[in-house]
Amino acid sequence: MKAQWLARAALTAGLIFCSAHAAAQTTLDADSKTLFNKATVALQAGAPGEAVGIFELLADRGVLHPDVSFNRAVAYIKRARSDRAQGGDLGRAVAALEETLTLRPADSAAEATLERLQSELSRDRSRRGAQSLLVRPSIGRALVRLLPENFWAGATLLGSAVTTLGLLAAWFAGSTRRRYVGKVAVSIASVFGILSGFMLFTAAKMRHDLTPGVVTAPEAPLRDAAGMPLPASAARDTASIPEGALVDIVRFGDRQAEILWGETKAWVQLSDLQVLPKR
Repeated sequence: MKAQWLARAALTAGLIFCSAHAAAQTTLDADSKTLFNKATVALQAGAPGEAVGIFELLADRGVLHPDVSFNRAVAYIKRARSDRAQGGDLGRAVAALEETLTLRPADSAAEATLERLQSELSRDRSRRGAQSLLVRPSIGRALVRLLPENFWAGATLLGSAVTTLGLLAAWFAGSTRRRYVGKVAVSIASVFGILSGFMLFTAAKMRHDLTPGVVTAPEAPLRDAAGMPLPASAARDTASIPEGALVDIVRFGDRQAEILWGETKAWVQLSDLQVLPKR
């Protein structure tokens, strides 16, 4: 069953990476383009392991390009369904797709591939009786991320504009009724503007303070600040985070990172994560 869905995911992604190859040709520098071409040839020749190595070399060189990230995901998915699969291949594929969407948010192909991969990973874990990698964030983080940051900025400006107009209407109104309408508009718009401004501030602070990351190990054990493993408890019903899970990184240590995953806050090894660029 797992081999079947990996084959479908690889086929779907493979149909797209050829067009990504053409687009990347026009935007990469000469050295990166040479490596990208070499990785593409390796993928077409059925050597995903070789392609993975080249794509990771590009990543180590700091090359950030949505087509490179997407094709890296294809390489990992194809290697995961080969006889040379390595633990964490699918987590790295998820990370590469998340990176693609960070660099190109409107990429419907990457979004569809990511959703399918996460869904199948969750189903596979469910069949094994393990916890799903998709968890609900805290209510506060979910509420702030419900809408884009630009929406909260626009809502704040709208609230300020309506408040100003309401004050002018109340001040220059020629009748008691118009003054009343102006005062009501000011009351509603000011509350709306204050709430929107708070959401905007919180969203901007989260974007500044939190760094996205993906678990690329088969399991990332939870640890305390000293690096000691944390057992499951009533407040935290898991002792590890599954491969492919998206986390928020609060801060970095020498070898560890403090993360948020749903309601869970703990430390994990940096080697178990791939850090993503901020949106």
